[in-house]
Amino acid sequence: MYLKSFNPTVIVSGDTYIVDYGIGECVYTYQRMGKRIKQDVLQLIKCDMWKVITVIDQESPLNEGDYKDLNMEIRNHSLQCVEDFINRKGH
Repeated sequence: MYLKSFNPTVIVSGDTYIVDYGIGECVYTYQRMGKRIKQDVLQLIKCDMWKVITVIDQESPLNEGDYKDLNMEIRNHSLQCVEDFINRKGH
């Protein structure tokens, strides 16, 4: 809902996937996790989205609850971008 005006691109850099929003980015990498059953999972290792949040707040002022929702939307949206990229490219 908040990120509808952004059209990010995904860039692969070594072992990382960078979701570039133009004025902010989220960076993911695969981590091997699990005690009994090991599996690779995408882990968010960097999220520099303060400029995106500032733009959204300027367009429509956010309250405290909105920030929590926006934080979750950023995480979910950026992860979905990476998963879609991987599925299209077969990485």
